[in-house]
Amino acid sequence: NMILFVALIVGWVLPYLYYFIRDFFRYRIESREDLLKLTNVPLIGAVPYIKALSKGDRNVVVQENRNSVVVEVYRGIRSNLPFVLSKGQNVILFTSTTSGEGKTCIASNLAASIAFAGKKVVVVGLDIRKPRLAGLFNLANSEKGISNFFTRPADDYVYLESIIQKSDISSNLDIIAAGPIPPNPAELLEKENLVTAINYLKQKYDYVILDTAPVGLVSDTLTIGKVADATLFVVRANYTLKGDMDLVNSLAVDKRLPNVN
Repeated sequence: NMILFVALIVGWVLPYLYYFIRDFFRYRIESREDLLKLTNVPLIGAVPYIKALSKGDRNVVVQENRNSVVVEVYRGIRSNLPFVLSKGQNVILFTSTTSGEGKTCIASNLAASIAFAGKKVVVVGLDIRKPRLAGLFNLANSEKGISNFFTRPADDYVYLESIIQKSDISSNLDIIAAGPIPPNPAELLEKENLVTAINYLKQKYDYVILDTAPVGLVSDTLTIGKVADATLFVVRANYTLKGDMDLVNSLAVDKRLPNVN
């Protein structure tokens, strides 16, 4: 009887101990279920991993008149935007906790999906510390960008028009690259030029997509958040730490970024 009793105890304790230790060492986000447990921030879409997204050159995989799982996913996110934005709002900020989580890739593919739906879209490279937008879209002139505009008069809309570049993906999709990396990015973003540029673009385009720096590394994104209508926070499975959700929750509760999703 004692042997059976000990065997029963061991049979119950060991599995619970195994699962406790396994979950204890799982410190990265692995699924949408993890997100639902760790945050109340709305989840508006999940993009599956594909090989094309891991390449460092061209990551815009959404193509016109093509049907695939990834294309459908971005269509789903696109259809959720009206539930995120109120009437008259059209400026969407993309950020993440740290670099490598895919915010620029997600922002660019969503912009392409919106453009294929017949809407005029501009993607603005506001990650001026580590710009990647020009290379992703294979822009002819990567040295012409928004950082150049920040050094000019705030109402120089002629120059602002000159740094808008057409993408080769859709006639409805325009790009403003980050431009040269400045020595004082935080100070430049505090200037009035940011407000005047976004106000001008939101009148000209149906959607303005802002690709910003990781909010967990620098404060630039919090400054840019003042001109945005909504925030899409990108989390990467098996990469983003579960502890980073504390930052997401605080940004949403304290409203340091607008309408976090």
